[in-house]
Amino acid sequence: MSMYVRQVFRLGLFRHSYSFIFSQTVRATPSPLLSLSLSPFSATGNKRAAKNLLASVAGTTVAYWYLQSNVVLADAPSSEHNFIEDPDSKVLFPRCITLCDGTKARVIGLGVRTVSFLSIKVYVVGLYIADNDIKTLRKWKDYDKEKFLSADDESIPLAFVDQPVEIAIRVVPVRDTNGQHLRDGFTRAVLARMEKTDLSVDETKEILEALTSFKALFPKSSFKAGTALVLTKQKDGSLKMEYQDKQLGIVNNSWLAKNLIMAYLAAKSPISEKAKISIANGLEEFLES
Repeated sequence: MSMYVRQVFRLGLFRHSYSFIFSQTVRATPSPLLSLSLSPFSATGNKRAAKNLLASVAGTTVAYWYLQSNVVLADAPSSEHNFIEDPDSKVLFPRCITLCDGTKARVIGLGVRTVSFLSIKVYVVGLYIADNDIKTLRKWKDYDKEKFLSADDESIPLAFVDQPVEIAIRVVPVRDTNGQHLRDGFTRAVLARMEKTDLSVDETKEILEALTSFKALFPKSSFKAGTALVLTKQKDGSLKMEYQDKQLGIVNNSWLAKNLIMAYLAAKSPISEKAKISIANGLEEFLES
């Protein structure tokens, strides 16, 4: 018997009366065992003996129920440590995920995406770094949180996404949403960054072709609340897309892969300001540990 169970028994918590709970349970789900046990007493009319047996079984059952409930509660914190909660949406994100190719990755920061002046919550986005790339990223010594959060300078966020590591963004809808609307949101973000970037004609053509491939691979069905879309900038610069642990495809364009992430880290009007702040704090803690 564990120390926790012995302590519960020492406290005498099982001596409390739970007859109401038990009687409700018996009425809702009659037990064959109780029926068998009480039938001899019913036949002889010995009501007092039947009541005593019922009380005995009730105490045992409630004790077992109480013990089981507390064992579960005692174990709960260990599982809760595996998740981080977005404070605005209350959506839980796993601290570590496994991508569809088996790559393990850990969360750096997350935040909610809102739209309109009503701040309607659309989805929560989390940024992850591949476990295999942790040592590589920690060699980067130029991180500056203040510059990362600058509203005028994107040099630090750009230096971050240029690191030779796998960076994934995990998008989880807060409510059921249309796949086309989500896809169009990404498309607008990419086009907005294209307008602010000095690109050659050939580069523009390549990016637009890559964007067309991205849109073609994007799920057309509705996105249910709680499902996960993961977009990963791979070491070779390509963009890997997966939904609900199934790979959708790969788009071979490094500019697109980097700037989908940069849309969340932009100096001005990032897709989620709260995600950017959380990622900045997470990177500071991660790189200093």
